[in-house]
Amino acid sequence: MNFSVSRDNIFKALQKVINVIPSKSTVEILYNVLISSKNNTLSITATDLEITQISWTECTSNEDGDVTVPGKLLLDIIRELPNVNINFSSDQNHKIIIKSEMGEYKLSGEDKTEFPSIPAVDASSNIKIQNNVLKKMIEKTIFACSTDHFRPALTGVLCQVMDSEYRMVATDGHRLVKIINKDFQGNGNKRDLIIPTKALNFVARNLPENGTQQITLSENHVLFELPDTKIYSRIINEPYPDYDRVIPADFSKELEVDRNGFISSVKRVSLFSNPITSQIKLSLSSNNINVSAQDIDFGGEANENISCKYTFENLDIAYNANYLIDILRHMDSEKILLKVNDADGPALIFPDSDNEQVDLVMLIMPVRIN
Repeated sequence: MNFSVSRDNIFKALQKVINVIPSKSTVEILYNVLISSKNNTLSITATDLEITQISWTECTSNEDGDVTVPGKLLLDIIRELPNVNINFSSDQNHKIIIKSEMGEYKLSGEDKTEFPSIPAVDASSNIKIQNNVLKKMIEKTIFACSTDHFRPALTGVLCQVMDSEYRMVATDGHRLVKIINKDFQGNGNKRDLIIPTKALNFVARNLPENGTQQITLSENHVLFELPDTKIYSRIINEPYPDYDRVIPADFSKELEVDRNGFISSVKRVSLFSNPITSQIKLSLSSNNINVSAQDIDFGGEANENISCKYTFENLDIAYNANYLIDILRHMDSEKILLKVNDADGPALIFPDSDNEQVDLVMLIMPVRIN
């Protein structure tokens, strides 16, 4: 293999795939990237066996070929070079030589046959979503996923393809997010699939603001085709909980409050909460929320009053402050609506303004008041 490429082009392509490389693995080849030069196109592939990402850029191919090379070492070398032309070659023993006007660098690579194959995806089953809508749906859901690998279904986002709706749902058992794209055509595809959060993170990073994203669905994998890169992700084949069961149909109490002021108050007061439970208490009374926290172990406590629209009977309810702040941060509206029945049941939080294209609802479970 022998090709020439500008430093900036290969650096951008490497940056796109480098985070797919696992930080720890018993499979040594996964620390490598597969570099392929063909017909004046350079492609770079990284995988952790669950996610495979391919990026590509222009090059001058003098001799087509493939080789694998330690990915992070290659990125470190390229990062420190100025934007000069680089010649990249390898011999039959997979010895790699990188030459530029700055000098010469030699690396040991491995044969491409050692590298995992790219997942097979049937291109006949696909859907399309506007880029800005998909990016918003990903950003609004992935924060609420679980990190508990003993509950694998909750470590990903449930994506539901329907005739005229595309839904994404995430929960960790303490909070739940459901977002619905109503401007959608399933084109005969009806499917529930769970996509890992890591893959969706990569998709969101690479999605341009404008245009439409095609998502190809197969039995075990999903493919996102983005500008200058493709992302393949394994589907989590586990049953997802019936999330509709935990969302109450009716509520007896509702309040409206300024989102930014509410976030700021919860942040300040939560500094005085117990560091293990992060519990804060909301005491609702006529057009007022008293936000309070107490750490009995260290003797600290705080409370603040926030004005709101609330005309129901008084109610005390407690939440984990970190979960509540996360939810409030992911609301875009100036004011939010919080609906609740009692101190033992979940609360639903909505933006105060309707979006004709996207419906968003977030749920948070209370904690027992200490």
